[in-house]
Amino acid sequence: MAKTQENTSENAQKSREQLQKDVNSLKELLREAYLEIQKLKEGLHNYENPGDGYNKRWTMVTKLVFLVAKAGKPLRSAEIIPLLTDRQPEIIKKQDSLEKYISAFLNTAMKHGRLIPYKLKGVRGNFYCLPEWMDEDGELLQKMRQKVY
Repeated sequence: MAKTQENTSENAQKSREQLQKDVNSLKELLREAYLEIQKLKEGLHNYENPGDGYNKRWTMVTKLVFLVAKAGKPLRSAEIIPLLTDRQPEIIKKQDSLEKYISAFLNTAMKHGRLIPYKLKGVRGNFYCLPEWMDEDGELLQKMRQKVY
């Protein structure tokens, strides 16, 4: 009977030690998971609010003007769409035709003078430019023309 009590006591002690090791192991896993969550939250924040000033809450016209300004050169709608979908991939699911969707906002931006269309012979569609890239005659400045060609 004495041996049984000693064995039970030893088993209990081993059991406690094992439980403590398990608890420590689980605490370490929890700490690692918490650090991973923090990294993901930071990554999500940086994705939603990139350091270049882009803001998802802007109007679509402002977003388009920002993307053209950020590119630093005249862009066609076919070039603007991938830039926009990189920043807001959810926009693809919302629209059947992104070209038509973006076209409406580009027209609004042109109507209000925030973007100026520039037609290049032999190229389908317009290049969209910022007003400061145009001269008094409505022609694209030479340094911007070089970026288009």
